[in-house]
Amino acid sequence: MSEDFAEDFDWSLPLRGHASLQESAVLESLARRARPGERPEELLFDLGLLDEHDFAMEIASRADKRYAGLRDFVPDPRLFVYLPVPLAMRERVCPLVLIGDSLKLASAFLDPDLSYLERRFPNLSVELGIAPRSEILEALNRVTELL
Repeated sequence: MSEDFAEDFDWSLPLRGHASLQESAVLESLARRARPGERPEELLFDLGLLDEHDFAMEIASRADKRYAGLRDFVPDPRLFVYLPVPLAMRERVCPLVLIGDSLKLASAFLDPDLSYLERRFPNLSVELGIAPRSEILEALNRVTELL
């Protein structure tokens, strides 16, 4: 009877469960050490333990999102009517271009809080691409110098 159980048992399930539990514990531990308003990943970036460009390329690839390199990119200041600079800084998001009713954004993460856009501009569609956090922050700093 125990041999039948062993043959039918999916050995990958407990392993996946333990891995996600450990990943959650690591992220929660990092979150407690991160600065207010920062994500746990950002602490790893700042400590040099996680490369921002590699991270951006990896999540873009896994999530089937476009990768956007923003070196020397200067955002159009008019786009910040849709997404105010303080909100863009907090969410690590940079507006790239507005085409019709579609705003294309570069984000350092897959899940920025864009509820402001949804509330303020309900008919605006948003297309999210991925870029390294440092390049987004540099682009946002360039636009703040223009404002």
